[in-house]
Amino acid sequence: KGDGVNTNLAFLISQFPDEWVFLAKRLHLEGFTDKDGSKELYQDFMKSRLPSHYQEDIVVEIRMWAALRMQSVAKTVIGALQYARALAALPKVKKHYEKFPQKRVGEDHVEVILAHQTYGHPDGSQKNDEAVRLLMSRYANEPLVLVFDLKQRSSQELWQAVQTFVRMRGGYSPGSFEQASVKCRWDKARRTLVVIEVLPRMFPLRLGQGDFKTQGKACNQLNGLRFASGHYVQALDCNMGAFI
Repeated sequence: KGDGVNTNLAFLISQFPDEWVFLAKRLHLEGFTDKDGSKELYQDFMKSRLPSHYQEDIVVEIRMWAALRMQSVAKTVIGALQYARALAALPKVKKHYEKFPQKRVGEDHVEVILAHQTYGHPDGSQKNDEAVRLLMSRYANEPLVLVFDLKQRSSQELWQAVQTFVRMRGGYSPGSFEQASVKCRWDKARRTLVVIEVLPRMFPLRLGQGDFKTQGKACNQLNGLRFASGHYVQALDCNMGAFI
């Protein structure tokens, strides 16, 4: 997509031409492409002529390259994950996680919550859901979790995962709630999201009807805050931020 003259990717390349050249050379050095030309990389990408055996990997690299050069959710999440990486460099923190090799470094001290209220729902976008799963899988070793709004018309797969989770903990009968806030993390072994917390709700995330509904972005942040813990909380969006 673009403005009718240039694609969004072409515009980003025009703003960061040297960095696009570096990407083309890196992909070639790593064996993903046969040529190191930046123009060839763009043309092959746009015309779907990338090497078939590495096409998915190259597309992911290009998507991440673009995401880090615009106001994107990926850029915001990756930036927030630097908190844990900074703490992991401290000697005392390193010693702490040496005692718990099964834990992700930083997870006892930092947690990044990606709140996505339309995940798995027809009101959202399948492409956005795929992008979320890509982000979660790519940073599965980081203290990153996903929180979404489970409600009527959410995918059957999500409902089954949530019902299985609460059933295993006892005291649940089918149909006992119609909506819930759900917290997940990426399971590398199963290569999918797994439920780790469920908070059933009596009321919808957004209250009201028609033009008199509570604001969507605020409700999405509230959904994430329900699972937040610790001494400090920071709410971030692609183009704004606030300490709470």
